[in-house]
Amino acid sequence: MAENETAVRWGEPMSVLKEVSRYVICRYGNLISADEPLFDYKTKTWIVQLKTDYPRIIQDDRSDERTVKFLSMKGLGTLRFSEDLKPIESTSTKREECIQKLKLFLEIWQERAERIVILASSDQLARISETQWVLAPIREIISNLLQKDCIYDGEIKVKGEKIEQYLKLLEDLELVRKDENGYTYGNLFTALREKVSDQNSQEFKTTVLSHVIRERYPVLVEVFGITQLIPFIHVESAYYQPALEAEKLLYRKRESIITNCAQTYGYKDSLRINYILDELVGVGALERRNRCYYGNEDMFSKMLEMKSELSDLSPPTAH
Repeated sequence: MAENETAVRWGEPMSVLKEVSRYVICRYGNLISADEPLFDYKTKTWIVQLKTDYPRIIQDDRSDERTVKFLSMKGLGTLRFSEDLKPIESTSTKREECIQKLKLFLEIWQERAERIVILASSDQLARISETQWVLAPIREIISNLLQKDCIYDGEIKVKGEKIEQYLKLLEDLELVRKDENGYTYGNLFTALREKVSDQNSQEFKTTVLSHVIRERYPVLVEVFGITQLIPFIHVESAYYQPALEAEKLLYRKRESIITNCAQTYGYKDSLRINYILDELVGVGALERRNRCYYGNEDMFSKMLEMKSELSDLSPPTAH
């Protein structure tokens, strides 16, 4: 081995880990633990990466069964010890930094769970009445292209800048394309049209909205200022995020979902949440079974598949 390589010294890691773990518990608490110590032969120091297995207690409201699952995360920080295992605090990550990274990790997981929900339930979200209303400009574009081959530049000018922004969004998705006269349908428009009955233009428009939500939801919020879907995604995530952590569908009472919304998003409008839950049931994103809500099995299968394909969670590194 080269002089400057870092490696586990033969016969020592378990005894070193035991000693290091005592120090980590005293300094960082029970939520943070030590990974396997490595010895740096160049600096003659032990290097230890900090990690966590963060506990999540998930309850099924029908059976009152509680499941404990752990969110694993590495890269919370680094400790260095001298060869005789004395801590070198000047080069070690402070406790406050670890806590901040842990909070950031939970935020990243929440964002990932929301993204999974959007990808898996875009068909259902597209059917919600508020979605159909707020994305009416896209529906208008699709209606016109179903009736004629082109939306002309003169027609676009009359409608104003907003419709042109939507056309550029759809162009980016290959749903429309620009030609010398205006905009006509694109390759994806044709491909999606073949999957939907020629007589069912409403179904086709909803299919297009689903694709736009799935592929460009952040653009809809950040560029177009469309925030009306956010409460629906938050309420849906308040059900599905615990289910993703448990890796099984749960029975959840309305009160549990309202509490989760309040804890996660600070959203306490129970009347609005009741309405949203009713809408989500109406489009098949959730089911109502007795006095509980239960997830859509096909959607959840997609969610679990997406979760398994994601890389391990870790805090972003500074550049």
